[in-house]
Parts: sequence; C-alpha cells; structure tokens
Amino acid sequence: MFNLNRVIYWLVLFLAFELSLFAAYIILFNILEVKNPFEKPLENPVVQLAKKEKVQYPKEANNSKMIAPQVKVAPEKNKLETALVEITPNSPEDIVHVMDEGVKPIIYTKSIPLSKLSIQNKKQSFIDMIVPSILIVKRRICQDRERVIALINQGELSKEERVWLTKKRHIFKAKDNNELYKKMGTHPTSIVVAQAIIESGWGTSRFFEQANNLFGVWSFTEHEERMEANESRGEQRVYLRKYTSIEQSINDYFILLSTQEAYQAFRDKRLRSQNPFELIQELDKYSELGDVYIRNLKETIEKNGLELYDSYHLDL
Repeated sequence: MFNLNRVIYWLVLFLAFELSLFAAYIILFNILEVKNPFEKPLENPVVQLAKKEKVQYPKEANNSKMIAPQVKVAPEKNKLETALVEITPNSPEDIVHVMDEGVKPIIYTKSIPLSKLSIQNKKQSFIDMIVPSILIVKRRICQDRERVIALINQGELSKEERVWLTKKRHIFKAKDNNELYKKMGTHPTSIVVAQAIIESGWGTSRFFEQANNLFGVWSFTEHEERMEANESRGEQRVYLRKYTSIEQSINDYFILLSTQEAYQAFRDKRLRSQNPFELIQELDKYSELGDVYIRNLKETIEKNGLELYDSYHLDL
C-alpha cells in the first residue's frame, strides 16, 4: 500500500541533507576564500585594469619613443618652498653667515645699514645677505626650465599646463616654448654678486637700504611701489622700483637679463658657457660705462674671490 506519510518523511530528510551540504560549502568557501568555481573568469584582467585607471603613456614630440606617464607627486619646488625662512634683520647679528657650500634658504625682507661697519664686516655681511637669495632665484628658474622641456617633450598638454606655459612666455617675452626654454637660463653667482656690489656700493646705496633695490632697476609706471631718485635725466624724473625683499630684486634682475634685447649676445653665450670671465664680456650694455664696466666686473670678481660662490648650492 502506498504510504504518503513515509514518502513525505524521506523527501524532507533528503532536502535537509542537501541544505546541510550547501551550508557547509558556503562556510568552507568563506573561510578559505577560494575562488567560486561557478564564477566566470575575467578574460583579460590587465586590459580591464588599465581601462579602469586610465593610464596613458604620451609620446614625445617626435613620436619616436615612449616616455613615462605623469604621476601626480609633490613637485621638487615644494621642498624648497617648505624650507624657506624669512628674516627681517635689525642688526648685523641677525645675518646668518654663509660659511660653506651648503647655504640655508633664507630670504631677507630688508637690508641693514652697512656703512658704519668695518670694510671686512661690511663686505661679508653684504655677501651673506644676498647669496642665499641668488641661489633661491636660480633654483626656481632651473626647476621651471626643467618643467618647460618636460612639457615640450610631453606633446599633449592639459589646460592647466597650457596656461602655465602661457604665463611663463609672457614673463620672459618668448614667442614660443623653445625660445622660452633658452631664455630661462641662469649664469654664475659670481657675476650676480659682482654686479650687486658695483650697483649698490656694497649695499650702502639709498636704493638698497630703503627699497631693497640691488641693481638700480628703474620704474616706468606709477602703479607700482617705487621711490624717486635724487637725479633726473633732463626734464624726466627718475624712479626706482621698491621690492619687498632682496630675493624679489634679484628675481627682477634675472628677468631683465632674460628679456631685454640689449642682452641677447649675453644670453646666447650663456647657453654655451658658464665661465664668468667669458660672459661678462657681453655685459657692456648694462652700463653707460661700456668696456670700463666690464673691467670693473672682472676686477671685482678677482679681487674678492667671488668665483668661490659659483660652487655654492642650497642646503635642502
């Protein structure tokens, strides 16, 4: 006789057994983290990962070889900007002595009266004030120049990169990126120090003491901070720029030499040589003294041993 209750009993028992097996499988799968045998494997996981991350390898300008992808890391410039120290000196004791090739990145926001110091102390204090700022300006220019050549080789640029290049071309008065790269050269520290010595009288000029103007740079617009000179050119009054720091004055000086047509020969030679005595031969137009100015530069470098500072670098 067909026993329905017995059939139901065995069906329930079989179903309970199947559920127990399935539960055991799930527990074992989670513990061992084994791959689900029923999951369809990725056909090409490498390609899918690349597509997800959108990694691109732009070619160089000549499309001849590949260059590394851009990685967004903190730029080298941040290392310098983080280490910068600003000092507003009130006496010679506030000036940090430059003792060796590793120079601390210090920006002095004003000068101190040097005329009452002994000749030796005046000279050393003046050099100690300006050498750090010279190295800071040169470092920044070199870092920007490296970025320019990297962007030239990169080819396709972002909007931010195009805007950055446009601003730099405007500052350096360059018609294209290649000319920008050439104009962003720097020259030996000894030349900068020698010109600062001559133009400011070892830091005793009124323009340096009151306006941080090391090089006697003129102002031609009334909308910028400036001070009037004691002398005039005919009926034209002469004004000189006022700077918030020594570093700002030095930066303006480098821009001046990199943009004015009068210094084209200097810039051309700067691309080929870093010999200070060769380069100063092209600075005759910097002063109305012409060749006499060149002789003064040469004598200033030699007499004060300024070539020593050509090997100095920032201690970062």
